[in-house]
Amino acid sequence: MTELQPLEAVFSSQEQAEEAIRKLASLRADRFRMERPVRGAVEASTAYDGAVPMNRLAESLLADAGIEAADELGARGDEPMFRLSAVVPPEAMDQARRVIAQSGGTVT
Repeated sequence: MTELQPLEAVFSSQEQAEEAIRKLASLRADRFRMERPVRGAVEASTAYDGAVPMNRLAESLLADAGIEAADELGARGDEPMFRLSAVVPPEAMDQARRVIAQSGGTVT
């Protein structure tokens, strides 16, 4: 049995990522995982501990709100919003990369 190889890509929309999943499934890709990164979530959740003043937490949350507003206004529209990972048979890897590109994604 051939060992499957990992493939990761980023997409600007969920629809693009889902289209790629449907096409990759026909290539016998498996173990799909789609994630939408949440900017600031790690900073906000780790910023508050007993030693960190509350204004630091508020600062972190307000900074994240600024990023969200920038997203709405299109100021950061070039950032990928959805990350897709899967495993693909080695003999289908080139075709899988083409599927990603045709669906609007970028292999990382």
